[in-house]
Amino acid sequence: MASFVAPFEPLPSLQPPISASPSQVRCAKTSKWSSSQLTAVTALAIALCRTRGARAARPARSKALRRAGAAAVTKEEEDEDQYYRSATPRERQFGMYDRRAGSRSSQSGAVELPLSQLHVVAAQRQLPVLLEAVDTDASQAIQAWSELLSACQRQAPELLSTWSCGLSPLLRLALVVPRSQWLRSPEESWCDEAPGPVQHEGPEGPRLGTEALPKLEKLIRHLLTKYDDAPMDLAAGFLWSDGAGGTLREREDREVVLCSGAGASLCVSFIRLFREVCQGERKPLAAAQDLLSPTLTKKMVNQLLGGSTLPTPPPVEVPDEARHIQPLAVTLASPLMLLRRAQLAQLNAPEAMAEALAQTNLAKDLGSPEEEAFALEVMSWMSRFADSPELEDKHSAAQCVEWLLAQRSLDAKFSLVLSGNPRAPKKVLAAAKRDAATLELQRLQSSGQRFLPNPAGIKGFVKRGVLAAFGSPYESPSGSWLPKGLKAFVGEGSLVEPVAPNSWHGDDYEPCNAEARFLKDPQRLRKATVRIDEIMSFEYMQHVGQVMANCLRVERRGGMSLVKYLSRAKSRDSSFWVMTITAEPEEDEEEAPVQHLLLMEVYNGLRVIHQAEGPHPRRWPRLDAWRWLEEWADQEKLRPDGPEGVTVGPYEAYDADMDRWDIRRCFLW
Repeated sequence: MASFVAPFEPLPSLQPPISASPSQVRCAKTSKWSSSQLTAVTALAIALCRTRGARAARPARSKALRRAGAAAVTKEEEDEDQYYRSATPRERQFGMYDRRAGSRSSQSGAVELPLSQLHVVAAQRQLPVLLEAVDTDASQAIQAWSELLSACQRQAPELLSTWSCGLSPLLRLALVVPRSQWLRSPEESWCDEAPGPVQHEGPEGPRLGTEALPKLEKLIRHLLTKYDDAPMDLAAGFLWSDGAGGTLREREDREVVLCSGAGASLCVSFIRLFREVCQGERKPLAAAQDLLSPTLTKKMVNQLLGGSTLPTPPPVEVPDEARHIQPLAVTLASPLMLLRRAQLAQLNAPEAMAEALAQTNLAKDLGSPEEEAFALEVMSWMSRFADSPELEDKHSAAQCVEWLLAQRSLDAKFSLVLSGNPRAPKKVLAAAKRDAATLELQRLQSSGQRFLPNPAGIKGFVKRGVLAAFGSPYESPSGSWLPKGLKAFVGEGSLVEPVAPNSWHGDDYEPCNAEARFLKDPQRLRKATVRIDEIMSFEYMQHVGQVMANCLRVERRGGMSLVKYLSRAKSRDSSFWVMTITAEPEEDEEEAPVQHLLLMEVYNGLRVIHQAEGPHPRRWPRLDAWRWLEEWADQEKLRPDGPEGVTVGPYEAYDADMDRWDIRRCFLW
C-alpha cells in the first residue's frame, strides 16, 4: 500500500492586525470555527504582531461605508462585521444556513503573548480542539494564558521555549481550570531558582524541554494544590499527547507534533480530577466516578492517587509520513492507561495484561457508563483466564478483547456469560480470527491521525441478517455473469467480460444488467451484516481509498483529493462514512469476508448527504447499497444533496416527477 509522504502543514503567513481588539476584527471563514474560537485565535495573531512591533491598522470598514465617506463605524455594525461570512454554495442552493450558537467570548482587549510564530500557529490549531472539550469563555481563557505566560517570562522563561513541556501544558491549564478556581496568583513568587537561558527560535521537538519540568510542577502546585501530597500521576493530563493531531514544521529542527481532539478530550477529564482532588471539593471516589468511570472502586481510586513528581511527556515521534503511527510506549504512558492499570491491579491481573490492553480500544478512549461497565467485565474475564494459552500471548489477548468489544457494539445484550458459564478463551480467539478483517478495520479507525466525531451527532447504521452478494460482476471468472444456457450457446471463446456502464465517463445513471443478475445470484448471496461507520482516522481514510480504488488513493491527482478530504474532516465541515457488508462466519471458514460498498460525504451543519460513491470501475452505488443508504438517511434525518435529489447536477433537466431518492437523479462528478 502506498504511503502519502506530505505530512507537514506549512505555517500560514500571519498578516498584521486589522484592529486593536478582537471585537473589532472582521472574521471570514467562520464555517470552520465558531465566533468565540475565532476571537481567541485572532487575539493570538494580534498579540504575535504586537510583539514584533507591527502597527495596528485602522478598523476594517465595509465598501458601502467607504464609498459614502463615513468617518466611523458604529459598534452594532462592527459586531455584525465580526461574525459575518459569505454563504457557501450549498447554503445558497438550499436557502439554509448553519447558524452558529451565540458567542461565549467577551469584548475584552487583545492580549500580548511572548511567543514565536511556530507556537502561535500551534496554539491556533489546538484552541478549537480544546474548546470542543471545555465549555469556557475563549477570550477569558486567553487572558488567563497570557497571565501565565507573563509570570513565566519573569520567573521561568524556559517554559516559553518549547511546546510539549511548557506552552501546551500552560494552555491546557488556562482553558480547563478557570481563573476563578486558581488558589493563588501566578504573579506571586513560586519559583526561587534563577531564570535560565531561553531561545525562542531555537530547536523544538516533542522530546525537548524536559529540564524545565520541575518549574512547571512548581507552578501547577502553586496554583492548584492546597497541600504538598498532591497525586502528581494525575497531572499527566497536562503533558500527555497521542501525537495524532498533525505536525507543524518551521525548519528541520523546529517541529511541533500536536495532540488529536480525542487525546485532548481525554486529558481534560484527568486535569479536572487532579484539580478536584488537590482542592478537596469532593471525595476522590465521587469525583473519579463522575469524571472517569462509574465502575471505579475506592481501592482503584487509591491506586490512581500516586506519584510525587510530574510525569515526563510520552516518547512521541516526529512523523516522517502522514501514515506514521506512534509507538506503543506513547499509549502506555497515557493517563487512561494509568486508570486501566489500577483496574487490572484490583482484579489481580498480571502486569503483562496492561501491554495487551494497550493495543485495544480500551486504551484509546473513555466510554459511556454502559461501555465502561462492560470494559470492567472484559478485564475481569482477562484476569480469570490470565493463565490460559490464548491470553498468554499479548497479540492474541488483544485480539480477543477487540472481538468482545466489537460484539458488544453490535448487540447491547451481548454477554461474557453463555449458558451460565464464562466464554472460553479458545472459542473467543477462534471467533476473533474469523473476524480478523473486521477487527483490522477497527484498528485502523484508531491509528495515525485521529478525527473528532461529527458535531451534528449523526450516528452509524447496523442491519443484521440481510442477504448480500459478495464480489463484483466485473471481477468474476469469465462468463460467470451469463445464464448457463446462453453461455453454452455462444461458446466459451467468444465471451467478453461486461464493461461497467458509465465508469469514468457518463454523467447520467445507466442501468447494468450484469450487476442486476449478479445481485440475485444464489451462489453469491450470503447472510451478512450491513454497517455504516464514520471514518475516524486518516489511516482508515487512505485504506478506503486503496480498497475502493477511488480518488482517495495517493496516486490519484498527486494526493490532492486526499488532502482536500483530510482538511474537511479535520475542520469538521464534512464527515466521511463507509458502508461495508460482513458475511456471517461459517465454522469451516478461516476468515469472514468484508466488502466496502459505498464512501459517503455528509455536510454536518446541513445534515446533507453530498456524495455516495461505490468502488471502481462502476462507481455508481449498487441498488441494494442505495436502499440501505436511504434507510440510514431516514434513521438519522439526513437529506439527499440538491433540492430535488441526490447531487442534482447542471447537465440535464431532470423529471420533477421522480422521487428525490430516485437513483436516476444522480450524476457522477
